[in-house]
Amino acid sequence: MKLEAVSWLLVDGESGQTLTEHNADARRQPASLTKLMTAYVVLDALKRGLVRWDEMVTVGQADVGDVGGDEAKMYLHAGQRLTVKTLVQGLIAASANDAALVLAERIGGSFGGSEMLMNAKARELGMEQTHFSTPSGITTPGNYSTARDLSILAVRLTKEFPEYYAFSSEKHFSFGKFKKRNKNWLLSQDPSVDGMKTGHTEAAGYCIVATAKRKQTSPPMMRRVFAIVLGAPTAPDRIAGARSLLDYGFSDFIDYPVVDAKGQRVVTRGNDGSLLTVRSSSRI
Repeated sequence: MKLEAVSWLLVDGESGQTLTEHNADARRQPASLTKLMTAYVVLDALKRGLVRWDEMVTVGQADVGDVGGDEAKMYLHAGQRLTVKTLVQGLIAASANDAALVLAERIGGSFGGSEMLMNAKARELGMEQTHFSTPSGITTPGNYSTARDLSILAVRLTKEFPEYYAFSSEKHFSFGKFKKRNKNWLLSQDPSVDGMKTGHTEAAGYCIVATAKRKQTSPPMMRRVFAIVLGAPTAPDRIAGARSLLDYGFSDFIDYPVVDAKGQRVVTRGNDGSLLTVRSSSRI
């Protein structure tokens, strides 16, 4: 498979198996894919009761002063008060850097505290080739990841915080007079796609973690597949690459419940508790 990108990876969401990859361990600036980890630490804090969805947060001067004029934002201003839920929506659906900074300071106590949280979670999840130095994903020394590590984060985020998809599946975001279309164009092209995040900087190129959930007819089950594309030269290239990977994952591979160990390698447990493996359908 040939994609217009520096690296890519395709993962079966049920078994966790890698279906195809290219240069998947190359360290890359992840751009706004960084916000997947920002979202993870925020959702984790919500789950543990350290913050509430309806909590009102005050925007600080540093939260907006550190956001450049050319960065994605929801145009917050110092002293403004809004709920954590609205900030999370802006973070995920609009990729707003100002929302990322406000949430980082609220959850971590400071930008430095947020960085420590993000890196601690990365180590906990087994993201061995990743380090975060910004909650927004702007080009920053020491902010890097790989397609493989981002797939680990995507799978864990999905399993632990399925509420993420209520935001990543939104095609449009509005806040006051600000309106923005979700840059994951696959949401409008394929009804099975419901996330997860796009990103772009000059250093990172065009990037995406895309995922879709489709019904498998035989054996019958719902399958989720994750496609990670890093360093595509254009926005259309990242969308085309992700679409090709997702279609390949569903058309060329099949998940099988494993009822015994005869000749099959058990990887993990599926959503229904059954043991799963994955095979290429071309060999069936």
